[in-house]
Amino acid sequence: METPVYLGRQPIYGPGREICSYELLYRRALGDTAAHIGDASQATADVMLKVILEIGLDKVAPERPVFINHPRALLGMNPILPPDRCVVEVLEDVPGDEDTVAAVARLRKLGYRIALDDFVFRPDLVPLIELADYVKLDFRALGESGFREQMRLLSRFAAKVVAEKIESEDEFRYCKALGCTLFQGYYLRKPDLLVGRRIPTNKMSVLSLLAECTNLDTSAGVIAGIIARDAALTYGLLRLANSALYRRRSEIRSPAQAVTLLGMDFVFRWATLLAMAGNDDCPAGYLEAALQRARMCELVAGSHGCAATEAYITGLLSALDSVLNAHLSQLIAPLPIDSRFKRALLDREGALGAVLDTVTGYEAGEWRPDGDSSGALQQAFWDAAEYARAMIGQIQSAVTAA
Repeated sequence: METPVYLGRQPIYGPGREICSYELLYRRALGDTAAHIGDASQATADVMLKVILEIGLDKVAPERPVFINHPRALLGMNPILPPDRCVVEVLEDVPGDEDTVAAVARLRKLGYRIALDDFVFRPDLVPLIELADYVKLDFRALGESGFREQMRLLSRFAAKVVAEKIESEDEFRYCKALGCTLFQGYYLRKPDLLVGRRIPTNKMSVLSLLAECTNLDTSAGVIAGIIARDAALTYGLLRLANSALYRRRSEIRSPAQAVTLLGMDFVFRWATLLAMAGNDDCPAGYLEAALQRARMCELVAGSHGCAATEAYITGLLSALDSVLNAHLSQLIAPLPIDSRFKRALLDREGALGAVLDTVTGYEAGEWRPDGDSSGALQQAFWDAAEYARAMIGQIQSAVTAA
């Protein structure tokens, strides 16, 4: 059954009051006039999915770029929207450290424009300002004198200033006189509420798809087969592949065609967004913990005589109970996976079960040091934590959203 979905859209105007672009805003319900966000990554994933799939970019912002908020976790994930249509808006609570600068620089190299949201100048943020195409200043928060001082501090940089929360003609003229070229606020136009339709996806199908996407040995044919078994996934992928975003000369008629033409990386990002946007009750930390466990299982697989990719999948699936808030046995039984995985997950049998025992025991502090293996486990744990932190932007969609 289709369900309605909602998206906020607020124009960004030029000095002649022409619409130059739109900022897209998370909206969960019909009556929402503001975003009620529990998880910023999930909200961004939700927005992206609505733009590319459920409403369509051609309807949301025909021929204009869109600004989409990005929390730190998603800066490591390539946006699913093409660079000429998407401005990556870095949220104000993202620290301007080396990791953030590196992530933003990588997005710039891919062709994405960068905006810094609710900005207040600090010397340590200079590397980010130098990468930014836009800096957004909140007129309500800064006031006239504070706004003027921020304009002075930013005058030596190339980034354009967007004056936010303009609520009168006098404020518009004041910011324009200071050199602002872009403007946004209720005085100019309040956000519109756009409506689309969502066909719910089967969570288990999405997670099966995501697990296979993480397996480097999985072929495009296997991925296409998983999608073809689920009507909602098939519909979503074909709609994406045939959308105006990709300007195909001929219609794509099958999941196999779509996976081949769009590529495995695209399918992975799409599945991640679906996973993130589709789990309202799943905190982002649970997804990160699942990734960390999967990676640690992969790293210790060799010492138990297991294939690394199989150990990764086992670790990922073992965290489903936390991600979906249900008993693991109820979740694993219907999954179309090899019986070895099921025995390892439910009964800790076999080499994969031993891997899982080792990793979960270490997580719980129940392991016993025994020389070299102790050091190896500790290193694997911290390597896995770093991997999960870096990949949360890619597999936290969690699933994307878009």
